[in-house]
Amino acid sequence: MIRICLLLGIMITLVGQLQAQVLIKKLPDQNLCAIDAEFMKNGYALAFSNMTSENYVFKGREEAFKNCWTGLLIDLNHYMQQKGIKVNANASCYNRIYFNSDGKIAAYLYALDGFEATQEKKFDDYLFEFLIAQQLKIASSQNYWQYGVLKFQ
Repeated sequence: MIRICLLLGIMITLVGQLQAQVLIKKLPDQNLCAIDAEFMKNGYALAFSNMTSENYVFKGREEAFKNCWTGLLIDLNHYMQQKGIKVNANASCYNRIYFNSDGKIAAYLYALDGFEATQEKKFDDYLFEFLIAQQLKIASSQNYWQYGVLKFQ
């Protein structure tokens, strides 16, 4: 019986790890790259834009999306603070996040600016731990992506 419980526990852990896969890529700057082009080619559409003439996924549900999006960035900031990461007031994290239609994160592309080397290393180390537990509480009929800057103050 103990052997079966142990085996079942290992299987649950492995399944959880497989479902929690997120592509995380640190970029040298905030510019679009080949990874972005591949996601867009595969049907990921912009989630929100301030330009009303532009097509985007959450047109008509802007406030709901913005609340989820800003909540995610605020949670990231709080999480990093809890882990002891204190950066200069002018430090930034440029984010491009690709979401599956259910709100789960498929990829997180980012570039840091204004971090000391030790703080940048800590941020990198804790990032996956934060991201695997995240999912936007808003769904869509298609996969989507969003960009934004988290300013640490």
